[in-house]
Amino acid sequence: MYAFLSRRDGIGWASCALGAVALAVLANLYILLARPFGATEGIPIDQTGPIGAIIGAIVPYVWLFLFAGMGSSFWLIVREQRQMPRQAWLVILLIALCVLYPVYTGSLNVPQIALAGNGVVIAVAALAILRLWPASRLAALLLFPVIAWVGLASLALVALLTGQRF
Repeated sequence: MYAFLSRRDGIGWASCALGAVALAVLANLYILLARPFGATEGIPIDQTGPIGAIIGAIVPYVWLFLFAGMGSSFWLIVREQRQMPRQAWLVILLIALCVLYPVYTGSLNVPQIALAGNGVVIAVAALAILRLWPASRLAALLLFPVIAWVGLASLALVALLTGQRF
């Protein structure tokens, strides 16, 4: 399996990017259909104001692109490698944290827990960027949008928690 994913050609890249997107779809379906932990509608970010409404409306779609970027970052690190480099494990950890986010944040029912989960995602993404930078700047740059999006979502959560318009 690793040999297939680390192929240098477009098939290796497509497998990594589309595989990560498939995980995003599964995470979105989990949130929408399973409604675990008594979830009803999740955190009402869309009720914080105009920016919050935009964020709430595009969340699932943005994550498709973010996961494609994470999968592409993984491929850039592992291509042509006989063994998986340590940096690649950080990308896998970041992908896993993002896929499991609705599970460890209680399906987005409690904004404080979601905010803490955002902090974990941002910290791991930042660490991955620092570790990937020497090996592949492009791989590192593909992870910056995760920090930007999760940071914006965190601002919306803070606005929700403080009753501010966003």
